[in-house]
Amino acid sequence: MSVRLPSARGELRDARDRLVASDPGGTRLRQAARATVVVASTLVVERVVAWALGAQPLMLMLLGAIVTIPMSTGIRDTRGALVLRTAVLSPVASAVGVSLAVIAGQQHVLGLVLFVIVVFTAVWVRRFGPRWFHYGFLLWQSYFFALFLSPPVSALPSLLVAVVCATVWVALLLATVLHDDPEARLRRTITALRARARAVVSTCLDVLDDPGDRGARRALRAHRIQLGEAVLLLDGQLSDERALPDGVPPGRLRRWIVDFEIGMDRLCSAVLDLAADPGSVPRRQQTEVRDVLRQVAWAHPEAALAGVQRLEREGATPVSRRIARAGRLLVDTVDQWDSGALRLGPDAEEAHDSQDGDFESVVRLTGGNLPGVASLAERSVRSDGAGRWSPSRLRLTTRQAIQAGTAAALAILAGELISSQRYYWAVIAAFVGFAGTATAGETLRKGVARVFGTVAGLVVAVGLANLTADTSTLALVTTLACVFLAFYLQAVSYGAMIFFITVLLGQLYTMLHSLVDQLLLIRLEETAIGALIGIGVSFLVLPAGTRATLRAARAAFLEHLADLLEAAADALSAQDPRRDLLALTIELDAASRQVLRTERGLTYGRFFGAVRTGIRHRVTMLGVCAAAGRALAAALSTERPTSTPLADTCRELVAECRRLSAARQLYPPPELPEGTLPVAERVEPLLATAEREAGGPAPKPTATVTSLVAILRRLTQALTLLGHEPSRRQRPFTGVGGSAGTGGASPRRRSQ
Repeated sequence: MSVRLPSARGELRDARDRLVASDPGGTRLRQAARATVVVASTLVVERVVAWALGAQPLMLMLLGAIVTIPMSTGIRDTRGALVLRTAVLSPVASAVGVSLAVIAGQQHVLGLVLFVIVVFTAVWVRRFGPRWFHYGFLLWQSYFFALFLSPPVSALPSLLVAVVCATVWVALLLATVLHDDPEARLRRTITALRARARAVVSTCLDVLDDPGDRGARRALRAHRIQLGEAVLLLDGQLSDERALPDGVPPGRLRRWIVDFEIGMDRLCSAVLDLAADPGSVPRRQQTEVRDVLRQVAWAHPEAALAGVQRLEREGATPVSRRIARAGRLLVDTVDQWDSGALRLGPDAEEAHDSQDGDFESVVRLTGGNLPGVASLAERSVRSDGAGRWSPSRLRLTTRQAIQAGTAAALAILAGELISSQRYYWAVIAAFVGFAGTATAGETLRKGVARVFGTVAGLVVAVGLANLTADTSTLALVTTLACVFLAFYLQAVSYGAMIFFITVLLGQLYTMLHSLVDQLLLIRLEETAIGALIGIGVSFLVLPAGTRATLRAARAAFLEHLADLLEAAADALSAQDPRRDLLALTIELDAASRQVLRTERGLTYGRFFGAVRTGIRHRVTMLGVCAAAGRALAAALSTERPTSTPLADTCRELVAECRRLSAARQLYPPPELPEGTLPVAERVEPLLATAEREAGGPAPKPTATVTSLVAILRRLTQALTLLGHEPSRRQRPFTGVGGSAGTGGASPRRRSQ
């Protein structure tokens, strides 16, 4: 039974899914709405303050609105007390920035020197945590915008009153009407997870329709990566008890999340195998497979389950049975959430409370978002055994503060040559390249995006200025729209954010009656030279190399995989694992995401295809390892057979993980020590023994052991391929099962 919807309804359904899936938890939408509400309401507050002080209103309104934007986006605590605690020092940071700019700005050279010091300080204080990242950015933004407005010293008291009133007002908003409910956010994230799963299934159908379409496979890989990120977001939210639905313990919800991801792993793996060999399934049954995929994604659970059962009954081939089993797992898992089956009954609550009393989230969210690669970059540059004055002893925040200060000083010198009055645009372009980045590759990408966003924004800004020059209301509405769109698109495209910020600045110049075409050209020149300086400094001054960071990411991934395999060996030896297998699975997913995130920065802009292909081949194999590790942990957390050969297999794989982790290079692959057999040759006899024992007369859980043998064999193949050097003509494995975008199907067949 096909459940294909009419085209109009189908397009509407897909559009809604894309919107929900693009913003798990509604984080970007709420951030954009918060920024817009904060700016609009602060303009009203500052208008009242200006009237009360008898001051010029426009300057106070603009300053108050600009300095409170970092508060609306930087303070993301979900507890009102923590919001107020962070907000206490916000007026101080803003007041210091404004005071320094107004006083030092009267002496040009002093203002320039102080600008460099402010830039250094704003970056250096990030070592104290996200709260100080906010304070540093607020200090810098207040200093810059006060320079932009160039007020006289006599206006300083009114400016300080405006800053304090604005920051106090925003703190009250964030603690009350703009408060984010943790449970509602978790439910929105689960809705996004399911929308991303439907996007994966839709792309699976595209792959089956045209198995030779590489674009469909790349889209499947991208959607699978996005689904993995939603899984990590959910785990990060489990640490907040207020986010959990009533009666649902965090450990149980974590198991639900992992089961959901494993179901998607198996489905993608089977679909790719079917696409690789369509002749293995009769044409009529291929139609049934497509209908089952549609039913699993969009039909009622009862209809989906009936379709799965029909596919299992009607002479299914091995690959179609795999699709049916994956579909059944997904339908059952989703039904657990929809039906409320995850809630505990009164008799089970006490037992589960004791089990989940020491629950700890694996993922540490930063402002509600997944963390970047800063910790890995710091690991790659620090060396505790270095000499006292060695740069390798410096923390990453100190290195970036030196980089930012150096870039600011050079940008001032270059910017002064272009315009002695507008040099600060060059400083901004150089400074923001070090905000939210950890490696030279990330700074490069951000600098390029800033230049292109500025160019496009200037073109639009000129056209809009002609429309809004005589209508302040229209200019204000356009400014608020730019604020919303800039922060809504910030996480999607930095270039798009800069585009709308540039349009916004054009409107500010229009309201100040100082917009001329020559001024916009100066901004473009200053931005380009500042971005170029920031990129150059990131590569030449105390650089945190992307390649070194990728080595650290790979080593961390293999260490987490070794930990999971050690816990699996304990379980297979009838011992209690020292750590929770499901928590180790989430750690492995998080490490896999970091590998992929770092690899994107490494290959950006490179033209050395052989090296890039080799590195991507290894990243792909790490993704296969992630999928196999996830399946292993899930199998053992359900049923724990005792099998000495499988336990020994896990220990052999632990040794191989640590050997690969210790490799100094990313490419070519490390060589085996002399006299050492490849891991596949060491492991295969153990797996064969386990298979024989599972088929013998002893009362063993045969199906579980057979499944574990298949998982460990797949993991062995992936680790073996990490030591395999693909030729330039060879297309690397392109599966989609792991968090890094791969996994599931047999890597041997697909990569050779």
